[in-house]
Amino acid sequence: MQLNSPGHGCQQCIEPQSLGNEAAMFGRNALTFLWGCVSLWADMVTLKYIKCYYLCSYLQERNVMYRKFAAAATIVLFLTMLLAGCAGAGDEAIGLPAETEQDLAPAQEEAQAAVQEEEEVIQEVIAGLGRDPGVQYGYGAHPPLTRVLETLVSRDTALNYKPALAKSWEVTDDGLTWTLMLQEGVTFHNGSAFDAQAVEHNLIRVSESSPGQFGEIDSIQVIDPYTIEINHSEPFAPFLYALAWPGAAMIAPEAIDDAGNVTEPIGTGPYVRTEWVTGETMVLEKNEHYWGTAPVLEKIVLKNIPDATTRMLALDAEEIDLIIDTGGILPEHVAMIENKPHINLLTMDGAVPHYMTLNTTKEPLNDGRVRQAIMYAIDPESIIDYALEGYGKVMTSITPHSEADWLHPDNLYAFNNQEEALQLLEQAGWSDTNQDGYLDKDGQRFIITFLLSTALVGRWPYMTIAEIIQQQLGQLGIIVEIKIVEGGLWSTSLREGEADLSIRPWAGISPQTRLQAWLHSEGEQNLAMGIGLNNQEIDRLIDQALATTDESAAKQLLYEVQEIAAQEVSIIPIYDEVLINAVNHKVEGYQLHPWFHVNWEDISVSH
Repeated sequence: MQLNSPGHGCQQCIEPQSLGNEAAMFGRNALTFLWGCVSLWADMVTLKYIKCYYLCSYLQERNVMYRKFAAAATIVLFLTMLLAGCAGAGDEAIGLPAETEQDLAPAQEEAQAAVQEEEEVIQEVIAGLGRDPGVQYGYGAHPPLTRVLETLVSRDTALNYKPALAKSWEVTDDGLTWTLMLQEGVTFHNGSAFDAQAVEHNLIRVSESSPGQFGEIDSIQVIDPYTIEINHSEPFAPFLYALAWPGAAMIAPEAIDDAGNVTEPIGTGPYVRTEWVTGETMVLEKNEHYWGTAPVLEKIVLKNIPDATTRMLALDAEEIDLIIDTGGILPEHVAMIENKPHINLLTMDGAVPHYMTLNTTKEPLNDGRVRQAIMYAIDPESIIDYALEGYGKVMTSITPHSEADWLHPDNLYAFNNQEEALQLLEQAGWSDTNQDGYLDKDGQRFIITFLLSTALVGRWPYMTIAEIIQQQLGQLGIIVEIKIVEGGLWSTSLREGEADLSIRPWAGISPQTRLQAWLHSEGEQNLAMGIGLNNQEIDRLIDQALATTDESAAKQLLYEVQEIAAQEVSIIPIYDEVLINAVNHKVEGYQLHPWFHVNWEDISVSH
């Protein structure tokens, strides 16, 4: 195309004296226009020529300029064009004297500063997850997910202990007395001091709401403002584990009522909860007086998105910036997002095993042979392959791989043996007497209920897992009826023993308390899940392990417990979870944690 020049009367060419007005006519985005002007000036200095056609085309294509930058933009380009002129078709070279460059420098610097200021990234993110981050523990802010509340001791990504609000600790040789040395100069979000008296208040609160959580405590003594001593009537080996438990988070005494209930999550963490719409969103804002590493993010919005597909699509559409938490992304969605250029997929072996529970208190599962037959019929590898698409690990005991030092060295659970399963069922009196393909006994078919929670099926592929187990047990002639109910009804039904099978995840606290919770006759999960196991030998071994400070001896005790548990089959370990999260490519610094702690203070947003 022949380029026209001002001398030929080209209507597209822009005369220097009218450039500011003409540019304003195109203006909607001053940032782009201004940057184009600065770039044009640099081009003339470097290349020594310019063609008016390209300037005209640039302005017509961009059609952008904000009024507030019009003056600076006009000065830069007007001075440039005034000194340089417009070259015609002959591409006449243009030079800029040194003194002219000096004259232009202030205007150029002003323009560049305006661009940088306008382009500064807002340090705010929206995170999606599959649950309300304010419900669990009754604190109004989940400690690991929000970082509003902090514990005395924490655990790193390798699950090693590290100081948190307690900077160090000591224990006597007999394991009865623990002394905690606290961080100094720390304040709660309301300005009150974090000190030994606040710790005492919280230890008493947790001990009263969860008896035995810290062992049998005789007394708590405040030595000085930053030293506290806890005395036990008998050794409690997992005391450090208990201090790192999120439920043991430190909360300002002013936020705890006379009944021990938390009225507001006033903690010491890097973020403060400023808004919470139950079941929907939570807003966190930067704690300007945080005692640790100063966070970069100014604001975090946690958005409860129960449906996994909706979460994934929101991330893809950049409506949210990251998906966090255990059960954040379903394995079936990985293929849809792993090759997206604007999404970074993150995975790691977690510390969250998933257990299928069996009701041992009513027929037909009150017969140990029947429970063992169900174990033999199940094939966890096929569950991991099909329901989890490989994002899981086969378990060999109730103890997960994340507690490898306490995991029994043998494979205690025998899976995928239909022949053995049928033999055990026949010994228990179950057979297909009328050849209709279903087991029966005394004229009754073998029918059991698999109860699922709506609160969990949106975070893990439990429906698919239940269907696979239904098919595997169906090969034996067992009828499995799958029911999905609301979370509250699910909990009530299980505790009252109305279901036969269920499934849930459980991160746990310590190797000792994990077995205590699930296998002890008074264990929290044994009761809550309607399992009803009552084995006196298991109870004795667990009680002894909790009081044994010699780790080697304690391990041997728990090995025995794991062996008996594999024979009782009150729970079946289905798989160890592989955590799957994802972030927008602009989110930097997010690091997965086996206990799904979010390192908010290390996260930032880039261009």
